[in-house]
This record gives sequence, structure tokens and C-alpha cells, in this order.
Amino acid sequence: MKKIVLLFALLVSVCQIAYSQDEPKVVVFNQSEKMEVNNTAKNLVKLSLLEPFTGDISLYYERVLGKNISAEFGLGMTIDDYMGSVLFEDEGFFVDDTKTSLLGYSFGLGFRYYPYAASDEFYFAPEFKYRYYHSEFGGSPFSAPIEESKSRANFRISVGYVYFFDDKIFIDYFGGVGVAANKYSRYTDVYNPNTGQTEFAIVDSKRLRPWLTLGVKIGFAF
Repeated sequence: MKKIVLLFALLVSVCQIAYSQDEPKVVVFNQSEKMEVNNTAKNLVKLSLLEPFTGDISLYYERVLGKNISAEFGLGMTIDDYMGSVLFEDEGFFVDDTKTSLLGYSFGLGFRYYPYAASDEFYFAPEFKYRYYHSEFGGSPFSAPIEESKSRANFRISVGYVYFFDDKIFIDYFGGVGVAANKYSRYTDVYNPNTGQTEFAIVDSKRLRPWLTLGVKIGFAF
């Protein structure tokens, strides 16, 4: 009889533990104790902290769609691809003292799977990110400025981790590997077979290359 009672008590304890893990939790530390807070937020607004180094200032919105899945959408504006110009020589625009970076745009879309619970801890995500940059240089009272542009469409598979400081404020770390399809419209020198001379003209080109993405977002949940 004692064995039956002991087995029943053990079963109840296991059920209580399993039930308590149904909702995502946030661990909050203070000076003397550790407290768990249920994170039931369905909406997360984020600001990317590293993308400004690529001239991209974006805000993101993530919506929980189910127990383990969510969708994220981002929208922003671009100025100049500082990091790309440093890392890749062919990513830069025509170098000119009178170059002016113009406002472009960016957007992103991703779907996330959280093995534990949506918006909490580790996740896997297929993601798409598009950026458009353009600038102009030259120009005078007798001629219009010349405009160059560059766009990048990046598809990647990302792995990330969401950590809540409390039930509202969180940080989102992630890294992704994929491919980037780059399209350029740049002012460069080309040979004109009709005149036998080198001339400057706008030339369109495309390039596909592997792409590594690392990022950090900080946000607010509600």
C-alpha cells in the first residue's frame, strides 16, 4: 500500500512539473533570490543594434502565431553600406568628393520555430532580407547629378536565442548563413569599340555570393 501511495505522489509531482512548463518563462535575478515570471506576450517590437553598421536602420515586429511558431516583419531605411564597402572592394560606389548618399529602404520577413515555446529561448528561422541603397555625385548648373544604386536580396537560415531581462524587456541574438543576390548600377569606365576610347557610363551587373549574418536586437514585449 505504501508503494502505491508513493507511486501516486510521484506521478502527481511529474504532472505538476509538466504543466508548469507549458508557458514560456523569464528568469529574473536580484540580490537574494531567483524568480520565474510567465511570459505570455504575443507581440514583440525590436530595434536592430548592428544593422546601422551596414547603413540600415530597421524596426521589427514579431507576432506569436502558435505555441512554438511566430512570424517577424521588419521595415527600415538605408543610407550607405559602410560595412560592405570595407569588406568587399566591389561593393562600393564610385569614389567622388561630391558623392551624396540618398535615403533607400529595407524590409525583412521571417518565420520562427521555438522548440521550447514561442518567443522564448532558442529558435530556428528561415529569413529573407532586402536592402536598397543609392547615391548621387557630380552635377552642375549645366548637368544633372549621376545616380548609382545597389540592392541586396539575402535568404538565410538563422539560429538565435531570446533572453528576457524581465517580463517586458528582452534581447535577441542571432546568426545566419545563406546567399546574397547583389545587383549594381554603377558609374564606371567602359571601352567604346565605335570610338576606340574609354568612356564613363552607368553599367548594370549582378553577383551571387555566400553571406554570413550576425545580429543583436533589443525590444519590448506586450
